[in-house]
Amino acid sequence: MNETMQERQMALTMKRNEYARVCRRLDDAQTRLSAAVAENRQLERALTKEQKDVMDLGKFSFLNKLKEWTGSLDTRMEKEIAEAAAAEVAYNESVKHVEDLEYEVSVLKKTAADPDYAYLDEEWAAFIEEKELWIRMNDETSQATLQKIADDRVRIRSMMREVDEAFEAGEKAERALDRAIDKLSNAEGLSMWDTFLGGGLLVSALKYSEVNSSDDLVHQAQRALRHYETELMDVQEAATASFQVNRNDIFTFTDLFFDNIFSDFAVHSRITEGKQKLNGVLQDVRRVQSRLMQKKEASEAELVRLDADEKRILLG
Repeated sequence: MNETMQERQMALTMKRNEYARVCRRLDDAQTRLSAAVAENRQLERALTKEQKDVMDLGKFSFLNKLKEWTGSLDTRMEKEIAEAAAAEVAYNESVKHVEDLEYEVSVLKKTAADPDYAYLDEEWAAFIEEKELWIRMNDETSQATLQKIADDRVRIRSMMREVDEAFEAGEKAERALDRAIDKLSNAEGLSMWDTFLGGGLLVSALKYSEVNSSDDLVHQAQRALRHYETELMDVQEAATASFQVNRNDIFTFTDLFFDNIFSDFAVHSRITEGKQKLNGVLQDVRRVQSRLMQKKEASEAELVRLDADEKRILLG
């Protein structure tokens, strides 16, 4: 097949592959958005219930007054506030997740509506008709081999582009995880002081400032990991295990208001556990990044081989 026709086929095939990938991602993002909206509504109902439980305990009644005198109200109030705080964190993260997916869907819809894709099917059909005529008039063994080389080259280059995009997403995920881990390390140090060295109200406040500051950083890490997973789905034979951070393991307890060694220790343990989970995810990302790099190197070697095969045929 002549060089011009090979170049046209390569360009059209890559465009068709890209459009198919955009459509596939759009379908997936819309499905995930529907599930996220449903989960958001469920979490909102749970938060409303927890808030009502706290408010009900605060209402005056002779029964509540009796519980207060006997000391049982404080214990129950502490439990209800902790449950409401956990429900609030889960709901807030769900809201951010829905917003992320809405943005992702809007971008993909805009990309899918690109005028460059409008007549792609017609362009491909016209090219196939022209190609079939050319092959009937030039049926030689070497032409079939050149076509196979051209097809392999398109496939490999498309895959390499997907590997590059996945690798770039992985680098962003690594940076986001590093930032979140650094912030939790600061909180962990303050929590150690507060828990075992009697840091007092000021240290407790500083500790929560660091924990609360980590909130957006952890969310950014989650968002980067979700994008990384999406990119990995496009890479054949790449690891696509879920890298989901359970952000509910990192939320504010109530020892700032009920300051005692038991709640302090629980917060310290939870911060440490959350940091360990983030470190584990970071190691998973780095392992997959290494595999992506190996896949790219193998693909580059395959392109070199194809170039050599083509040169042997063309130069005899």
